[in-house]
Amino acid sequence: MSAQSNASRPDFIIDSWDFSSHPAQPIETGFQGAPNRWFHIQRDLPGIAEWLEASEIPAPLIDAVLEEDTRPRFERINEGFLLILRGVNMAEGARPEDMLSLRILYYKGAVYSFRKRPVRSVAVIRERLQRQDGPETLHDFIVMLIEEMNNRLEELLDVIEAEMEGLEDDERESTSVRQRKLTELHRRMLRLVRFVRPQLTAIERLAVDAPKWLEAENVQWLVNERDAIQRELESLEMLLEQVWMLREHLQQEVAEKMNRNTYWLSVIAGVFLPITFLTGVFGINIGGMPGVENADAFWIFCGSLAAVAVVEFLLLRRLRFW
Repeated sequence: MSAQSNASRPDFIIDSWDFSSHPAQPIETGFQGAPNRWFHIQRDLPGIAEWLEASEIPAPLIDAVLEEDTRPRFERINEGFLLILRGVNMAEGARPEDMLSLRILYYKGAVYSFRKRPVRSVAVIRERLQRQDGPETLHDFIVMLIEEMNNRLEELLDVIEAEMEGLEDDERESTSVRQRKLTELHRRMLRLVRFVRPQLTAIERLAVDAPKWLEAENVQWLVNERDAIQRELESLEMLLEQVWMLREHLQQEVAEKMNRNTYWLSVIAGVFLPITFLTGVFGINIGGMPGVENADAFWIFCGSLAAVAVVEFLLLRRLRFW
């Protein structure tokens, strides 16, 4: 395996850069772990475990970085750390809130990052490295990667906030449509909170332990990124509160509308109840009904019903039913 690693690039290595000099240079040969090197790896291809073993990475760490289902976390190890993050899904047609897993292993001075699907933040740094405008050191790379992932999350929150403002201001759509959109927005934000909250904890723990591996400037940069993700989490929680308040407002509108409709139906029923009673009484077909022999009896009866309706209307008006 070692000979193969030295001879050619393994299929699972997407990117490989050497930060021993500035600017960083792409690795063309000798694809093995060494200080000041970064390897970006497609984690669902065969041969990765053997390659990592050849780089003297312990088996428990190999299992951790290749695990299928993970949540953001930080784990300190003897000669480095394991940091698992989630990034916004920027793929075309994908839902951004379905966050992508990125595993970062810092071991013996080298960085190994593992992905299953493309992570936009990594692509941004790759483009900067290719322009020779990227991070100068491997430590700069680690913090810049976290910064780029925070930037993507902040962009998504701006989009969600704009959608929220649109739902608050747009009264042209029906209440049911707005409620449906709010429910979907609520689900999207819950999916984000599910990963952003533990991600904040992971970054906080990294910031505490960072002085063991990173320079003071990088540590301060990392603290700034921790504060940034704290603000993003607070923004998410505030947006969730706004969603709840708007849903309550819309539900109250629906309830008031139903109460108003029920009230008017009750008023109408109250007006027609005596009229219905009278028409029922005079509609029976038995002997002795008054007005049977009178040709004007029908019109007299209709006038009486109209008079009853007017009296009821005036009475309800006086009682302030509306």
